[in-house]
Amino acid sequence: MSIFDKRVQVYGPEEMTVGEFDPTVDGCYRNVLSIPLDVKPNRFLHVRIRSDFPVDVVVAKEDHSSAGHKDQVTDAELGPYPTEKSRSMGILIGVFRGDRAKVTVEAWTDKE
Repeated sequence: MSIFDKRVQVYGPEEMTVGEFDPTVDGCYRNVLSIPLDVKPNRFLHVRIRSDFPVDVVVAKEDHSSAGHKDQVTDAELGPYPTEKSRSMGILIGVFRGDRAKVTVEAWTDKE
């Protein structure tokens, strides 16, 4: 990565499965994945989602409010969302019980 590159990778790209059967959790399915992100203040967060089945995606702020969301996503880029004074944000990915999706998630920040 160049010293002058504005893009800073904060997560991924990583492939994961949402909606797997798991009898150890309530409801017996892992329908929601939460991904914590370490970010720097005064940047813009971008999130890239690719999925083989539609998923719902929420980008959450440090104060537990929603920065943005999209429903039934298979290939989308969310953002840019300002990090403001936050040092952490998060991504929530969910499917309905019984549905399963392979999801690739990538997140980065930039100064633009």
